[in-house]
Amino acid sequence: MERSRRMLMVRAVAETARECAVDAGPALPSLRIALDLLLRAEQARPDVVVDLLEHPGTGIWAVRVLERLRDGDKIPHEGRDGLPLWAELGYLHCLAAAAALRSGTEGTIRLPVREGCVALPTLGRIRLPVAMDDEARTPAVVTLRIPRAGSGPAELTAGERRLSLPADPGRTSSNWQPVRRAAWDPERSAFPLVLEDCDPYRDFRAQTLPSSSVSLSHDQAQRWQQLLREAGQLLSARHPQATELLAATLRVVVPLPAAPRFRTASASYSEAFGSALISLPPDPVELAVTMVHEARHSVLNGLLHQLPLFDEDSPGAEDPLFYAPWRGDPRPLSGVLHGAYAFAGVTEFWRVERRALSGPAADLAHFEYAVWHTAVGEALATLRTSAGLTEAGRQFVERMAETADDWPYEPVPGWPGELARAEGADLRAVWRARHTRPDLGQVRVLTEAWSSGADPSTAPGVRSRLRPDPQASSPDARGELRRVRLAEPEALLTRARANDDTSNRPSALVAADVSLLRGDAARSVRGYLDVLTEYPGLPSAWAGLGLALSDAGQPTAAHALLRRPEVVRAVHQQTRERCGRSPDPVEVADWIGRNPAVCDES
Repeated sequence: MERSRRMLMVRAVAETARECAVDAGPALPSLRIALDLLLRAEQARPDVVVDLLEHPGTGIWAVRVLERLRDGDKIPHEGRDGLPLWAELGYLHCLAAAAALRSGTEGTIRLPVREGCVALPTLGRIRLPVAMDDEARTPAVVTLRIPRAGSGPAELTAGERRLSLPADPGRTSSNWQPVRRAAWDPERSAFPLVLEDCDPYRDFRAQTLPSSSVSLSHDQAQRWQQLLREAGQLLSARHPQATELLAATLRVVVPLPAAPRFRTASASYSEAFGSALISLPPDPVELAVTMVHEARHSVLNGLLHQLPLFDEDSPGAEDPLFYAPWRGDPRPLSGVLHGAYAFAGVTEFWRVERRALSGPAADLAHFEYAVWHTAVGEALATLRTSAGLTEAGRQFVERMAETADDWPYEPVPGWPGELARAEGADLRAVWRARHTRPDLGQVRVLTEAWSSGADPSTAPGVRSRLRPDPQASSPDARGELRRVRLAEPEALLTRARANDDTSNRPSALVAADVSLLRGDAARSVRGYLDVLTEYPGLPSAWAGLGLALSDAGQPTAAHALLRRPEVVRAVHQQTRERCGRSPDPVEVADWIGRNPAVCDES
């Protein structure tokens, strides 16, 4: 599916380099030499070259190099990580060398060295002995000679020193680290996943390339392979459709360092189709659902390369950013579409898992199902009313909606269901408090009505506009604590304090969150009020107060804080500025909650 696109990208690199009068530099042969070797390998084994073109690192490299070329980056200027442009262009030589080795195509080519290593995409990495690495040259260049198939090993030369590559590229040696593979699906052992820690273009997120000399330890690799195997067994046993999708889509997992439970990090990239970056998860269930999530992103990325589903510049697309329950920041239409499709797979995963698990694990699965079922429904409602979808995009969304409508009605047990409803209200309230700003003139009129003791039902409404806060991109930490409360209730306080250490949440806010999740409504109300005395603008505290008041039997004030927290906060702030003292946030919220002109507007 990506072959044609990647062929065009490689061609664009070569042509743009030529137009910019940039080549691989004096240390490496011309890009034409690398392309010629690649074409000869294709004549012998076209499947090998297709595999290399579809290799995720090829797409990441092409985008990065094209950006440098089009930005006017010239030899010998260096990139943000100190890597000269010619050395980056030399990845094409590495691709050609890998193609020649895999196809048995005879040839000789020079290759760039980074941090004492030579990358051979899809095969592995050569570590040069210290004596071979000439530190006077940065980066070093070596020569690889590939003999005819069956006439001896390939040989790497640096000056007068020579190093033979192993005859079996799948076997580790003192100087050779092969690409790691993991047979994750017991039914499809012929399609193992690559556990990618060799390729310099494995991580698309940062401007700086990941280290070429650092890789997984033996124990880390063993843990990853065990988790992938167990996740594959789970998926194969209970999620056949997801397993089919993964087998057809996901080919590379890039391991990231471990993250705390309920904070697993993962990412996909449109130009790295089939690749997913995933932090080491705590268990196979978390890995399985993360793989499902990222595989769906890859599917949609591939589809979008063939067929436009949205046009965010179309007439009538008045608001380019939207609420997405899985993110703490406003998202473009593309992000809502991607999230809806990915989390539809997550919802289906938890729908099955909650019937297969028991105890706290089942409670957590019920919660996740309810949260994401609602979130997908909200996202689909947003997409269905958007003017930015193409006709194909509208058809795609309608098919997603039909699938969601086919999910059978399955009630969620009381405690997980209550927490899921609180999570949905909390996510939206914090988002509104962070990213929307009410009209100041209308707030002034509303504040005067409040201060004069007017009947709230006669007070005017207030419009709010989207004003994204670029510092608020992560969802509020209270959602993580809900998951801890369900799965590991005894660890709630410890985890809350750990969050306090890592997210700079005030200790008083953490204490109020813990009281809320333990069901002590009165204490949590007092706690959030104390927080607002010291931090009157804190979005999480306003939303938390709304949740606590709901539990405490004050629905009117809670409704205002959960529906329009930005208005309650603004009236509270203006009253404090006018009167020199802070009004009771609960009284302000209760008064606004009895004003349908405010609370019925979104």
